[in-house]
Parts: sequence; structure tokens; C-alpha cells
Amino acid sequence: MTSELEIVGYHGTFEEHVQNILNDGFQPEFRPNHWLGQGTYFYTEKKLAHWFINRNSETDPKKKGKGNILVIIKALINEKKEKVLNLDNPEEIDIFFSRINDLYDELKHVQFTEDEHINMCTVIDILAEVYGWNVIIKTFEPQFKPSYGAVNTHWFDKNVFPLNIRYKETQICIRNNNCVKTMEVEYPNDKYRYPANIRFS
Repeated sequence: MTSELEIVGYHGTFEEHVQNILNDGFQPEFRPNHWLGQGTYFYTEKKLAHWFINRNSETDPKKKGKGNILVIIKALINEKKEKVLNLDNPEEIDIFFSRINDLYDELKHVQFTEDEHINMCTVIDILAEVYGWNVIIKTFEPQFKPSYGAVNTHWFDKNVFPLNIRYKETQICIRNNNCVKTMEVEYPNDKYRYPANIRFS
């Protein structure tokens, strides 16, 4: 019996896209700096999906000031384990670098940049195509205080006392709509509220 991964992900979008998503699945746009390669992105935390789409409505020139209705799509993602790359798992990180080693002659001809996001996107896209990964998972630790956080943890470590506790966000990238088994549409009751900063004297 093949073991499978089952995980719940939350995707923020605008109401105008919901019917198309429900009818035809997610249709992500190509971007060279998608951190986990091309695909549709989900957070494991609903609040972060809400934060992301709220921020997008405030900063995207196409959406800003247009009164878009925000929507969260809760998706049940299910895939065979061999088609999942979980970069939070030490053994799968070993597999990831082993696969890079296997394709090293091909990767040597890729023009890498100083941008780690573009490099990671490029490598994952190549490996996912060759090895059939449909779901990629990774937990990120923002380098600076994210706008959804109340504390500048780097400042705290430097000026108060070091703890090395950071905000983290787990993202899921799906490359194939067949991974999504169910979808539920939720309309948040309120606009996302950014937390008041906690300051230390």
C-alpha cells in the first residue's frame, strides 16, 4: 500500500477568481522567483493566507483601492509520498541534494544569480520535472520582522538578550491540481488587522 501525505493548506485570493478556481482549478502565473518553483501556494496557517491576500490588495497596483472582496480557500491536499518533497524533513533534504548531484552535469549549464529565491525556483523546477514532485513544502524564517509580527526579534536579540526565536511560515507549493481533493471557500469576517508592535525599553 502506497503511503500518502495529507495536509490542509490555505490560499488567499479575491472573490472575482473563486468561480474559475472552483470550475477549472488553480491557474498560477509564471514567476522566476517563486521560492518553491512554479505552482499554487498555500500556507499551513489560515491567518497568514489572510495576511498575504490583504497585503496584496493594498500593494498590488492592479488591486489597490478597488474594494476587492478577500477570500480564503481551504484545501485538502493529498499526494503519494514519492511525489512530495518536504524540505522540513532532514532525510528529504538529503534526497534533494542527492538529486542535484545526480543532475549536476545539467545544472552546471544553468546561469545562476545572486538571488537565492530565483536559484531555488530554478533548481526545484528542474528537479520536480525530472522526479515528478507535485507538492513541495518548506518552512521559511523571515530575515527581518515580517509585517504580521508584533516583535522585531532580531532587534530583541541584539539589544535586550539573545533568544534566537523567529517567526516562521510554512508554505506548500502544488504543481498539479489533482493534488487538491476538496476546497472550502471562506469569507473573512474582518479585514486583516496588523498587530501592534511590542516594544522593549
